[in-house]
Amino acid sequence: MSRRIKERPGYASGFWEKISGLFHVRTGRPFSMMLDKGLVWLGWVPKMMDGAGKILHISDTPTCMYGYLARLLRRVNPSVVIHTGDLADNIKLEMYPGEAERYRAAARRMIDILAAPHRKVILALGNHDKRELLPDLPSQCVICDNVADITLYDHEFRISHYFEQILDRPARYNLFGHSLERSSFSDDEKRCYLNGMESMRLISPDSDVATFNYPAGTDAARLTRRGRRCH
Repeated sequence: MSRRIKERPGYASGFWEKISGLFHVRTGRPFSMMLDKGLVWLGWVPKMMDGAGKILHISDTPTCMYGYLARLLRRVNPSVVIHTGDLADNIKLEMYPGEAERYRAAARRMIDILAAPHRKVILALGNHDKRELLPDLPSQCVICDNVADITLYDHEFRISHYFEQILDRPARYNLFGHSLERSSFSDDEKRCYLNGMESMRLISPDSDVATFNYPAGTDAARLTRRGRRCH
């Protein structure tokens, strides 16, 4: 008669199980929950939110924050992402065209991060983007040159890399990037003008707008300055 031998857990897994159990007994909260809160506080991951039926707006993204963006998309999982230009903002193609291959690789990585089978991705190209250097886009990704008017969840959106290009026919939501000289605001007709360089925003047209800070070092990387590295 054979006896089934119970495998002994490894030292590392057993240690963490004991720590987790002890923590739960003393605090009444799961260790994983408190660890998650600590990682949010440290800026390693964004807060968890439900992005179903919502639009994430980002803009002018340097390559150092791609990892953080990937973690945000996994934790929030928005139904739509709108990027208002400069997919790799630390690679200044307009000034340094010799960086084309570096940009091509970065753009491919960005598309891989943004794309998901259920997610619509809208790209409004910026002055440091080149359409011909982009990879083949999945069917759910579309490119808008200059300025575009779109309807999402029965609300009108006007998007452009430049603030000036949305002024002639503003919509309910007007999304732009390129510069921090123009801050976000709402006008007397309750139209929103949102600068995607200030923060990443999760827009729920029927309720509110939630914000996520860019990781530390993002602005320095946008300006190609040496500073704190993005997470």
